[in-house]
Amino acid sequence: MAPFFELQGWVKKVYRQGPIFSEYLRRLERSANYGPDRLRRLQNIQLKKIIHHCYFNVPYYRDLFRALKLTPQSFQTVDDLQKIPMMDKSTVIDNYEKLVAWKRKNILCRVGSTSGSTGRPTAFFRDYESINFENASVWRHWRQAGDFGKKRVTLRGEIIVPAKQASPPFWKYNSANRELLMSGYHLSPDNAPSYIHALLAFEPKVLYCYPSTAYLLAKFFKYSAKQYCFDSIFTSSESLEPDIRAFIEETFESRIYDWYGQAERVAAIAQCPSGQYHIQEDYSIVELIKTSCGDELVGTHLYNFVMPLLRYRTNDYVTSLSENCSCGSAFRIVAKILGRNYGYILTPEGYRISIMNHIPRGIDNLLETQFCQEKQGELIINILTNGKFSEQDRKRLVQNTLAHTSPRMRVIVKEVDGIPRGPNGKFVSIINKLEAVN
Repeated sequence: MAPFFELQGWVKKVYRQGPIFSEYLRRLERSANYGPDRLRRLQNIQLKKIIHHCYFNVPYYRDLFRALKLTPQSFQTVDDLQKIPMMDKSTVIDNYEKLVAWKRKNILCRVGSTSGSTGRPTAFFRDYESINFENASVWRHWRQAGDFGKKRVTLRGEIIVPAKQASPPFWKYNSANRELLMSGYHLSPDNAPSYIHALLAFEPKVLYCYPSTAYLLAKFFKYSAKQYCFDSIFTSSESLEPDIRAFIEETFESRIYDWYGQAERVAAIAQCPSGQYHIQEDYSIVELIKTSCGDELVGTHLYNFVMPLLRYRTNDYVTSLSENCSCGSAFRIVAKILGRNYGYILTPEGYRISIMNHIPRGIDNLLETQFCQEKQGELIINILTNGKFSEQDRKRLVQNTLAHTSPRMRVIVKEVDGIPRGPNGKFVSIINKLEAVN
């Protein structure tokens, strides 16, 4: 098994870090220093290429453009995208076959998918060029933070060892990237000592992780009185709350560089060395649409020619800033990534509450907290503790919940051995089963 795993690592590296990757990385490191005008020219040039391709090779867009009496010449600048309607996940599901450019579909293409957190998982084709471009974009982010291929630990949602495995090792070494891949699924109080021992023995410089797994790992280090300092920590795929960031950075005496993306690959946001979040303007065309939930990210592919998405509504929201960054980048600044607008708890009064992370704050003996609702007016709180969770802690958790939801809410606290990850190995803090039950 180990030789096959090693081979997989090298094959993946060759596929994702070949000559095309290197060329994209060189281009991206140049365009990172472009001013607004030059960035817009770059977007306009690439947009015209993908529009031309869509018109002649993608049935969905060919039909759409003809119905609207548009031709490739109708699109000269980014502003011309307003001539076509926005699309969303339902559009993709209903027109899946027509959105694929079959002339570009080949054995080098890959299929990515959303987690289905909104109830409808969706698959997306990616071609070889777009996969290498995506990888180059992430590598630029790492390199800007000083990581040029340092030894790393990766603790995300990948299946590293079988779920039924009960004893260590819960990790494998990937020599292609000098990387110790650790299972996020098996990270638990019982297994924490073996994780800590393996990490200290490996002596990584970088931690690449979900915020939830980094937070849990940091708590295990804190409770075991062990210390470790990374050169840098890279988080992605989940919302990173300020208190979670502060705890991780304090525990590991390391700085976090966060990255936002999505399975559709229509928008990317990266945190710069000055601490600001920047929309990656050379990655895609991103529109910010004002809504009651914040500014919705609407993205347009510039480099995926097998299944291009134009004006795709991500259902992800941010708050933007109109100011310059001390890092010197011309990329727009995002003050906060609000994340996807779907998880909520329904109160007895009928109010929806989607932010619950402040409820367990200050209760030190909690490791993880998950809110689950199956009946209106009742809330189940699944908790993973460090074994020192007291009756006083329980009462405080219930009081916090009542104060931030409704005094009429029936609260049930369940202490569990572990909280299973959702699709793609991500931590799901709110599970609402009301629609499934009713």
